[in-house]
Amino acid sequence: MERQKKVVDTSVIVKCFLQEDKTDKAVTLIENHLMNNIEIVVPELFFLEVLNTLRYKEKDENKLNETIKILLNAKFLIVPLNQFILERSLEISLQYDLSIYDALYAALSQIHGCSLVTEDKKLKKFPSAVAL
Repeated sequence: MERQKKVVDTSVIVKCFLQEDKTDKAVTLIENHLMNNIEIVVPELFFLEVLNTLRYKEKDENKLNETIKILLNAKFLIVPLNQFILERSLEISLQYDLSIYDALYAALSQIHGCSLVTEDKKLKKFPSAVAL
């Protein structure tokens, strides 16, 4: 049986590495992925976004390098960018007044026919978006 897919954006994943509101829910989401209960879908630039966000909150290079290993070992479904995805992202960006980066996650949720898990206030307005 195919696992239920969920597109998960940066705002959710960074909570796994910082003590913030809903960190426990973010960790549970990742654990469900690791136990093969769900499949987390991310765009290939996801790793850069997470590291960029954490880099300003965590100054310890060793911890950041460990974060890289954890993320890569999580075996998320990584979607490479292509013309169709970029054009759909642009369309969503213009329609919902989102950044292209945020619209990319929305486009992936549409393409994969699944929910978009986010804690981003603007992105929560997208029809397939659900809060953590």
